[in-house]
Amino acid sequence: MRRALFWAALSALFSALSFAPFHLFPLGFVSLLPIFYVFENFSLRPRQVVAIWLVWILLINLIGYHWILHTIAVYGMMPKIVALPIFLLYALGTGGKMLLFFFLLYALRRHAQFFHNTALRTATVVAGFALCEFLGWQLFPWYGANLVSADLAFIQGADLIGVRGMSLLWMLIQYLAYLVFCDLRKNVPWQKALRQSSSLRVLVVVLVVTHAYGLWALAYFRAREQAAPKVFVGVPQGNVPLITSYHERPYIIARMVAQTQKLVADAKAQGVALALVIWPESSIPAMEFERSAELQRAIAELQRATQVPIFINDIYHDPRTRRDYSNMWHLDKDGRPLASYQKNYLLPFGEFMPLGDIFPVLKRIFPAVSDFSPGENFALFAVNTPAGTLHALPLICYEVILPDYARRFDRDTGHAAQFIANITNDAWFGESYESLQHLLLGSLRAVELRIPIVRATNSGITAYISATGEVSGTTGLFERTNRIYAVPVLPRWRSVYALCGNWPIVLFCAVVAIILLFRMQHQLRH
Repeated sequence: MRRALFWAALSALFSALSFAPFHLFPLGFVSLLPIFYVFENFSLRPRQVVAIWLVWILLINLIGYHWILHTIAVYGMMPKIVALPIFLLYALGTGGKMLLFFFLLYALRRHAQFFHNTALRTATVVAGFALCEFLGWQLFPWYGANLVSADLAFIQGADLIGVRGMSLLWMLIQYLAYLVFCDLRKNVPWQKALRQSSSLRVLVVVLVVTHAYGLWALAYFRAREQAAPKVFVGVPQGNVPLITSYHERPYIIARMVAQTQKLVADAKAQGVALALVIWPESSIPAMEFERSAELQRAIAELQRATQVPIFINDIYHDPRTRRDYSNMWHLDKDGRPLASYQKNYLLPFGEFMPLGDIFPVLKRIFPAVSDFSPGENFALFAVNTPAGTLHALPLICYEVILPDYARRFDRDTGHAAQFIANITNDAWFGESYESLQHLLLGSLRAVELRIPIVRATNSGITAYISATGEVSGTTGLFERTNRIYAVPVLPRWRSVYALCGNWPIVLFCAVVAIILLFRMQHQLRH
C-alpha cells in the first residue's frame, strides 16, 4: 500500500507542476501514468482506492490551490488552525470527479475479462473520464486539458471540441502512453516491442494531428489578427483596497478619475485615440451609479474631459425586488448609460453564502461574504469606433473560467461578440498565484470562441489574450498602472465549439456506452 501511495503522490506532483505557475506541461502528459500502473498492477480494496484518492486530491490542492487557505483565514476572519480543516474539506468536496475516476479504474481491473479488448478498455477510460468531469462539482473548475494549456499548439483544438474535449484527448494520450509502457515491459527486446506496438502508432498519430492542427491555427489566427484594423482599449489598474470606509470613497473616485485622465492623455501623447476605457471590478467599492449623484458627477466630468466611452462596475439595486446585483455599465462619452449586465454566475462563499437564506446565522459567521443575487439576462455592449462597431461580451470575474456559461452567453447573443471584456478583482487572494491561474483558466475561452479577451483587474494581473490564447501586456500584482491594448475589429469567426458545444463528447460517450451494453448482452447470452 505504501508503494501505491507513493505513486499517487508522484502523479499529483506531476499534475500540479504542469500548470501555473510552474508550466512544466510535458509532465502533464504523463501525470496519470503512475495511477494507471497502480490500478492495473495492485490488488486494491475499496478503502484503499479512497486512500489513494485522498493522497492525490489533498496533495494537488495543497500545491495548486493553497491560496484558498489564505482567503478562508483572512476574509473568513478565523485563525489558520481553524481555516485548515475547512480548506481540507473544500479539497475533498471538490475532488469528487477524481474519486469517481479512480473507482472507474478499480472497476476495470475487477472486470478485466470483460475489458480484455485494448481498444474497448481505452475508449472506456477516456469516455469515463469525460463523464467524471461532467459529474464532478468544483468551486474553481479545472479540466485535464488546463494542466497542459502551456502547450499552445495542443490547446488550439479547443475551438473544435472545447476544453472538455481536449481533456478527452489529454486522457487518450496518457492512456496510450501507458499502454506503450506496458508493451516495453514485455519479455522481448524493446526495439521489437516498439515496432509491434499498435498503441505507439495511434499515440504518434494523435500527437501529430493535434499539434499539426494547432500549429496551423496559431499561424492562421495570428495573421488574421495582425492584418485586421485595430481599436485601442485602455485599462486603469487602480489597486483599490478591498474594504474602504464611507469617508474614503470620494478620494477613491477622484483617484480613479485622475488615473483615467492620465491614461487618456498618455495615449494621445503616443498618437493613440482610445475607443474605450474599462474600469476593473471593484474600482469603486460598494458604490451604486444610479443612486450616487457624486459618482455620476465625477463620471460625467471625466467623460466631458476625455470623450471616451467607459465600462464600469458597481452594485445595482433593484427597487422592485430589493435585491442587489454585481453590475457592469456601458456609459457613452457623455456618461449616459447605454447598456448594463448583471452578473449571472456568482462565486459561492465570495458573492453569496450557500444556504445563507435558509440558515441566516451563516451570514453572521462570515460577514465578509457579499449578498448578491444572480442576474437573469445576457447583454452585449456595442462600442462605436472609427473602424466600425465593436461588440463586447461582458464577463464579470469568475464567469470567464466557465466554458459552458461563456458559450451559452455567446450563443444567446447570436455569436455577435468580437471580444470579451472580463473585469475582475483578485485582491481577495493576496500575493498568491491565484490571479495567474485565473488568467490562464479564462484564456481558453479566447481559443474556444476565437475572440480575444481584455482582462481588466483591480489588483493584477491585467492582460490582453489573443484569439490563440496567447497572453501579452501583463501587469504586476498590487500596483497602480495603466495599460493600452490594440483590439482587432474583425467579422466574427464562429468556431465549431461555439456552434456545437459539447455534443461531440456526448456522442462519443453515448457510442461507448452502447458498445458496452451490446457487449454485456452478448456475454449474458453466451
